[in-house]
Amino acid sequence: MRRVLSVLSALAVTLTAAVATAAQAGAVDPTKGYDGICTGGDALTGVTVVIDFQELDGNGGVAAPTITRCSPNPNPGAARTGIAALQDAGIAVAGTAQWGLGFVCRLENRPAATETIPRAANPSYREACVVTPPADAYWSYWHADGSGTTWTYSSYGALNRTVTPGGFEGWSFSLNATAGSNPAPGVTPRNPAVGAALTAR
Repeated sequence: MRRVLSVLSALAVTLTAAVATAAQAGAVDPTKGYDGICTGGDALTGVTVVIDFQELDGNGGVAAPTITRCSPNPNPGAARTGIAALQDAGIAVAGTAQWGLGFVCRLENRPAATETIPRAANPSYREACVVTPPADAYWSYWHADGSGTTWTYSSYGALNRTVTPGGFEGWSFSLNATAGSNPAPGVTPRNPAVGAALTAR
């Protein structure tokens, strides 16, 4: 009996460690970027990254509040892609087996491989990130130059788009929506420093 209890106890410790490791693997890297919009020296050289989980927040009981982080440019003046901006902000990003980071499949490990995504066409769907995610359950990609208040849906993938210094890069999980109803990130993409710079011209 003691041997069985000892084995069960060891299994519990192993499972707890595995869960903790999985949670940490999807956590924002605190050594890169910082919370909030870009300010100070980064205000006009960095880019603010917004991750809006939309319906994934609370899906399966997993909290996923919107993330807003500054992605400083490690080489101000040099062009960066949307993928580089995510990575410089400390966001965990995963692509698909088919396209690599040419098509973003997971951000901060969401949707997780074990997570059921209630698509209207397939309520028990789970994202394996092997091929391109379906058009009714994917991370939509948006951008803004920081001078206004509205987002623009990107016609380019993040690996092929150059970010706008001082602007915003937005990611919003689109579930059971269409090209015309994909939800924009729920954060106003306005950078006061951009407005001040335009006024000073």
